[in-house]
Amino acid sequence: MDKITKLQILLTINSMQANDLFELILSGDITLDEMIANNLNPSLLTQIQARQTKEKQNKVTESDMIATCKRIENGELNAGRIKSLLLEGSINEDILLNHTSMTADMISKVKNYQKQPTPFLSWSDLPPLQNGYTDLYFFGQPGSGKSCILASIFYYLEQQAMIINNSYNKQGNIYRDLLKGEISYGILPDSTAVEGVNYIPFELINHENKGNKHPLNFVEMSGELFNKAYEGGINADSLAARNYLNNTNRKLIYFVLDYDQHEKSKTISSGPSQSAKMESILAQLDDFGTLKYTDGIYIVVTKTDLFPEGVDRYQYAKQFLESSYNSFLVNCKYLQDKHRNNFDITVYPYSIGQVKFQNMLVQFDLRSPKELVEDILAETFVTKKSILGKLFR
Repeated sequence: MDKITKLQILLTINSMQANDLFELILSGDITLDEMIANNLNPSLLTQIQARQTKEKQNKVTESDMIATCKRIENGELNAGRIKSLLLEGSINEDILLNHTSMTADMISKVKNYQKQPTPFLSWSDLPPLQNGYTDLYFFGQPGSGKSCILASIFYYLEQQAMIINNSYNKQGNIYRDLLKGEISYGILPDSTAVEGVNYIPFELINHENKGNKHPLNFVEMSGELFNKAYEGGINADSLAARNYLNNTNRKLIYFVLDYDQHEKSKTISSGPSQSAKMESILAQLDDFGTLKYTDGIYIVVTKTDLFPEGVDRYQYAKQFLESSYNSFLVNCKYLQDKHRNNFDITVYPYSIGQVKFQNMLVQFDLRSPKELVEDILAETFVTKKSILGKLFR
């Protein structure tokens, strides 16, 4: 087709039949994107896409679908991609039920799942941390599970009715609600954006201690910012903008260590180890003066549902760290001595439950968030008794 004829057709596409337009696309003379760029009528677009889906369905064989099922079962495709395959007809529900471990409930969740944009912010968008709160920092490399830890904590706290909302950082509240909403649905949250940072301030009700309140700032920074600090130091471009580390608030620091990534690193080269990065950040926090105000350093080993079956999770996590991350442990203990034991060092084996198909939580385990919250209550100070403690006696 010559350029003049093509231009004439593009100028008159909305007066043509959908089947004729589809034949032009099929012949390769004009692409659907070119038609859309020339203001293709939404009704015609819908008809063309339906025809494309039908044609694709006719070409997909049962053998193709079974091969796709193997990829799904091996964890190569996430929930979003599985939904797309269902919608376009490259797979169907019966095949999934017969050739994967997906249940009808899982398939229904995938079909109805709508991924919401995660409201990550840049430093300039955030207000300063609230004074007089305990700051909880979650550090770790990309994909280590920081957002999943927070999602499980917020979900557990909501189930226990322990959160007193704070409107100081509304975007932080939106982020918290998104995390707990997605994990309650059974889909894991996105990784934090490359330059993403957010913090969520609220007060925590201690129901077992006459309603005492614990004021907390939960601070999450992307793994990329963690790597940036490892490579260039803690500064306003990485972890320390807006006085987020150099204030006088008491602090709890969580180093998130990915057990799965560690195991994979035995066969796949991935650059500097998690241990090397954490040791560097720990030393920088000391130089920065942050450890003077720190009450606890927590080493959180994530994805411990992948531990060998039947092991004692705490004992195995301890042995794992002593054998593979002993240098980091020694550095922690050295700084603990240097600061006259003003902070505790605690190891957490952490699992949110059984995850399949990359980002589907098929079995929720609240044991880990419960344990972490109990230690937060034990390690953070109380401002005052809540009125709620009196209202519901």
